Amino acid sequence: MAPSPSSRTKVFISYSHADKEWLDRLKRHLKPMVREGRLDCWDDTRIQPGADWQQEIRHALDAAQVAVLLISADFFASDFIATDELPPLLAAAQAEGVRVLPVIISASRFARTPNLARFQAANSPDLWMKCRQPSRKRSSIGWPTQSRALSTLSSLPAFPGRRAGEAFRGVRTPG
Repeated sequence: MAPSPSSRTKVFISYSHADKEWLDRLKRHLKPMVREGRLDCWDDTRIQPGADWQQEIRHALDAAQVAVLLISADFFASDFIATDELPPLLAAAQAEGVRVLPVIISASRFARTPNLARFQAANSPDLWMKCRQPSRKRSSIGWPTQSRALSTLSSLPAFPGRRAGEAFRGVRTPG
């Protein structure tokens, strides 16, 4: 049985393990709100050794009020994301109002995937061509756009006692 909307309190972060560096960047941006108790973020790095990892992910999906999707070609290539994470998140978005916040981190099928492209991304899907991986030393025009998208997520208003989705209401593409 799915939890009631009031039991959905977490921010679920979905990403490809190939994009772990982007997960780490996002977590750094969100850390002040986590430390202040404004957000409860969950990603699979919280799974403890010996735990039933599939059950842990299912519980986190059931508790998600917001889903941040780190979108890349690797994200779309992941069978686990496609079969085990996206279907329950999209169903919960439709039935229970779970907020889905795509963050475009590299070239992908995002714009050609209607069930995801219907959600407003935190940054423009058109700027991926100018983006470089964060580990590269050279700068580019697009890299600040992805960084600004992460910063936008971390600067949204969130107050103690508010549910996670309220912290992310009104997210728009940075200008």
